[in-house]
Amino acid sequence: MYIAGYAVECLLKTKLMHIYNCRDLRSLEVELQRRSVLPAHRTVFIHDLEELLKLSPGYNRMRQSPRVWMLFKEVNRWMPAWRYEPNLGTEAEASSFLNAIERFMRWIDNNI
Repeated sequence: MYIAGYAVECLLKTKLMHIYNCRDLRSLEVELQRRSVLPAHRTVFIHDLEELLKLSPGYNRMRQSPRVWMLFKEVNRWMPAWRYEPNLGTEAEASSFLNAIERFMRWIDNNI
């Protein structure tokens, strides 16, 4: 479950680098700050999925779709601290979470 959430983070950062024509996160951060998309005191070196989504053109579209918003809320349960957790839930909970991750990553691919 940890790796799946991390994959969403990486996909979002990759999409942002593609949108802003940047080859790495440092140049993405500079470009977003130059365009006033990201305040100077903020960074892209974060693990917060919603904050990363807010930097993308798809965030408002996601918020306007109840179905996608609910899907995101399931995915957004992810936290980096899970890498230290030996027991994250039942097999059914893990399966549901991974299904949500898969569907949300498809949405990202098609909307960001």
